[in-house]
Amino acid sequence: MRVVDRINEILKEKNISKRELAKRLINLDMRASKTGETPTESSIYAYLNGNIEIKADMLPFIADALGVFEQELFSNNTKQNDKILNRIFSNDELNFKYKNIIELLEYLSPKSLEILKISLEQNKQNVEKLNLIIRQI
Repeated sequence: MRVVDRINEILKEKNISKRELAKRLINLDMRASKTGETPTESSIYAYLNGNIEIKADMLPFIADALGVFEQELFSNNTKQNDKILNRIFSNDELNFKYKNIIELLEYLSPKSLEILKISLEQNKQNVEKLNLIIRQI
């Protein structure tokens, strides 16, 4: 899915018009990287209609105007993303552990990453089996 398609999907989900998003972006003082000027409402429409490619430096502004994390602009699996992001950015004591693990993933070798993936998948299956047993009780 293209970023522009995901943005338009979020607009529908949140019942926000393209005009409202354009106004929000202008109010956030989003600036074009080449000119340093705030894009006009019509140029923002061109981005949202896919006529002009959205630049990477615009994404933080768009995410902010939509009230979403930037990562959500790249995936339509928002429920799963929300669950993970909420865990990472929550204020509970697991917060540090999730962030720490994510930071350490950079240092995993491809083989270790595969072993971790398999281990996590097995753990997921075990938890799902346990939840099924508990529901049957």
